[in-house]
Amino acid sequence: MDFVKLNGTPVRVTSVFQRTVEQPDGPPLRELELVVIVRGTMAHRSLLALLAKEPIRVDIPSSTHWITLEATVAAAHHTSSGTGEAAAHRHDVTLRETQESADRHAAEQAAQAAEAVPEPEPELEPEPEPAAVAEAVDAAADLSEVRVAGDATVWATALRQLQTPPGARHAPAEPPLTPTELAGVEAVLVGLRLEALIEQLTATGLVRRSAVESNFRRLIQERFVAEATPVVGEHAAKRAMRELLES
Repeated sequence: MDFVKLNGTPVRVTSVFQRTVEQPDGPPLRELELVVIVRGTMAHRSLLALLAKEPIRVDIPSSTHWITLEATVAAAHHTSSGTGEAAAHRHDVTLRETQESADRHAAEQAAQAAEAVPEPEPELEPEPEPAAVAEAVDAAADLSEVRVAGDATVWATALRQLQTPPGARHAPAEPPLTPTELAGVEAVLVGLRLEALIEQLTATGLVRRSAVESNFRRLIQERFVAEATPVVGEHAAKRAMRELLES
């Protein structure tokens, strides 16, 4: 697990440990121990602001979908190394599910279990003996009196399937995007929003695009490697910087 969402914001985590806390008069509560490492004062303050908004909506990725719960901060502390925007901040946070969230999940699981119980199959009428059917046909010479063995609902279902064109059947639901795909999409959208802002400011004459490009290249040299290292690693950050400056 590389990412979780806190109040809808993706947060990259270094490690996650999950456990349950039994309750004497209700369903057990889930606890999450998160280790988050961010670099720079701005990222540090943003994480503190997310943790201050309780109850916190936590989205946890699973193999097929996201698990959502509401939680409060049971324990939190952080340590820092370095100064300024180059400082690294480690946050150790314990989030405990609220009682309301645990009750809701327990009710949902009970409803799903009730839906999963199969209905009893209807009893089939006993098939007539072949000799009895033959005698009835010879005696009455009326095929309308011959009964076909089996449940009528089975035949109705088979006829509906034959009459339904293949294109009318529902397509299977697509699996949700992975955390890596979600992070990539959000990064692209942030870049497009900044590009739209620059175009608008350039059109109104408030800024010059050449000045924006100059400041952008200066910030790449001064801060890019330090702030990108905790996310992608030092080797990838330096390689990306070389390619950006050469472009």
